[in-house]
Amino acid sequence: MNQRSLFITILFIAGICLVTFGQIKKAKKQMALYNYSEAMSILNRSLKKGNTDKQAVILLIAECYRKQNDVENARKFYEKAIGYGATEPTTLFNYAQALRSCGEYKQARKYFLAYCELVPGDCRAKSLADYCDTALVWRDIPPVFEIKNATSLNSKEAEFGPVIFENQVCFTSDRTLSGKSTESYGWTGNAYLRLYFSVPLSADDLYQGFKDIKMAPDLFNKAFHDGPASFTSDFSEVLFNRTLTYKDKGKKDEHKIRTHLLKIYHSERNDSKWMKAVPFFLNSDDYSVGHPAFSPDGNVLYFVSDMEGGYGGTDLYMCHREDSKWSQPINLGPVINTFGNEMFPFMANDETLYFASDGHPGFGGLDIFLTQLADSTWLFPQQMGMPINTSFDDFSFFISEDRGQGIFSSNRPGGLGSDDLYLFRRLPKSIQSPVSITTPFLSGYVKDKRNLNPIDKATVFIFEKGKAQVLVLKTDSNGYYRTEITPGELYTVKAMHTAYIADCFQVKADNLSEEVEQNAPRDLLLDVLDSDRVFVLENIYYDLDNWNIRDDAKPALDKLVVAMKENPVNIELGSHTDSRASDVYNLQLSQKRAESAVKYIISQGINPDRITAKGYGETQLVNGCKDGVSCSEEDHQQNRRTEFKVISWDNDKHEETFNPANYFHGEMIDALLLREDFFIFCK
Repeated sequence: MNQRSLFITILFIAGICLVTFGQIKKAKKQMALYNYSEAMSILNRSLKKGNTDKQAVILLIAECYRKQNDVENARKFYEKAIGYGATEPTTLFNYAQALRSCGEYKQARKYFLAYCELVPGDCRAKSLADYCDTALVWRDIPPVFEIKNATSLNSKEAEFGPVIFENQVCFTSDRTLSGKSTESYGWTGNAYLRLYFSVPLSADDLYQGFKDIKMAPDLFNKAFHDGPASFTSDFSEVLFNRTLTYKDKGKKDEHKIRTHLLKIYHSERNDSKWMKAVPFFLNSDDYSVGHPAFSPDGNVLYFVSDMEGGYGGTDLYMCHREDSKWSQPINLGPVINTFGNEMFPFMANDETLYFASDGHPGFGGLDIFLTQLADSTWLFPQQMGMPINTSFDDFSFFISEDRGQGIFSSNRPGGLGSDDLYLFRRLPKSIQSPVSITTPFLSGYVKDKRNLNPIDKATVFIFEKGKAQVLVLKTDSNGYYRTEITPGELYTVKAMHTAYIADCFQVKADNLSEEVEQNAPRDLLLDVLDSDRVFVLENIYYDLDNWNIRDDAKPALDKLVVAMKENPVNIELGSHTDSRASDVYNLQLSQKRAESAVKYIISQGINPDRITAKGYGETQLVNGCKDGVSCSEEDHQQNRRTEFKVISWDNDKHEETFNPANYFHGEMIDALLLREDFFIFCK
């Protein structure tokens, strides 16, 4: 009887596993077809039935929400998946992205840094962690615009891509008009994208709202998706996105998985009638070209593509019209394009280029930025700030000729649908041009890294590449600094204060906006050197059973060398191991590793009297991975660390170290007075 019961139980469990595997396989197939809505239906049914591989199913649901850009639900399900034991680096990165997009910056920063430890060669996460710190400060900058939801234009579906066509606004939506049947798009579960027109209540004031929504004429709305669009200023030409679906002949799967690529189509208007749309010459079945935007004179086309040779996911490109033909595409370069996605360009009448990006310093998701060309060089992009930008996706920006009002899209909470159109207008006291041509400057804040409090009288060194002198500034009581700069030049900016670890960055200094107090790419964050405070040195690795300093450990030790050259501190350098191997062996190994690190630091010019080595072995574990406890490699790695702490301060040693208090606000000093490594880590 017992054997029979056991046999039945085994068959039952095997049956459950087969059903679960079949459901997951079926859902993955739908995801491969971009049918995320259908995939989630399968996965949710699987969860409701119970007795399933919850981690795998929940993680796939999180992926579907991420692909649908539903960051709030993605965050929730990634969190659940991690709770069930999902620790893959990609999962941690996507969870951090979702946290950041939901405005949970401190948690996001934690998971970005956790990802950095697992994948130290991926520089994105470190930058995004820094952006979290900056966003916390930028939230306090006074607004330049006021906004409101364009309720008369929005539906429970998505609306985006607003542009002006004659006396109307043209926008893109996947809504379903009353009385019209339509197919649904498997990615979202909504209708296909279509172009719509609506008339403003006031021709002179878009902020008053709109009326009479109708579908665009027959030229448009023919294919799988149509929109968004861009018109020339005389409304005689249009460029618009059209997405076609087809079977990929290169796929061996019996379904020949369909791919969805953006393509651009062009048409001209003759006697109020649009001619047949023709494909743009760069359209391809290997990559997307989309989000077209005419320049004000109609002779330059800006667009987005993921074609080979870019800097990130999607880049901004431009083509010039030459003898009625478009030139080969020109990538806008690394000042504009990042490791992330640059999208939705719009060129205003004053030749300010607006675009959305999730790779520049921002609040999270897509943020809206502006830039201009100066002497054939793109200026460093300017953040539009709140309330235009939020931690959610903000994009598809249009601004009026007088730059006083406009429309943009956002999926922030509180809207009517997934993406909503928002109206904005400039507040009365903010009357300056978005980009100042006559008074270029660089400005920003110096903050305490622990609590983001401003640091008064911090010393800021500003070095223009190729110059012989360095400008010295002092921050005010708000930690604020500001100086005029030369457009187009590369600057290195470093902030210091007594008893703090310095911070610095490089910036391409251009004609930056005066609409906000800060136009530096981020805050300068100084870390206080409190006595007995422990600092972990990142990326210090040793070969197994070895204590020699590897080349990949030297940069972290070099940073400590610089900190000691700039502060009269005496420190203890401590090395720790995990609990594996014997206590005695670990103490000996950690002591040798600490001594090896100290020997390297002394070789870089530090007085031996200022640093001591201490091996702690496994005596100070930071988690529960003690002898006899089964732990992951990640948990053991947390214990294998190198740290330093300040033992004492010796102000008499300021003769050996660099004292920023000796310099005065507005002073120009000879660059040769600074050490060769003064700006070495300022990238």
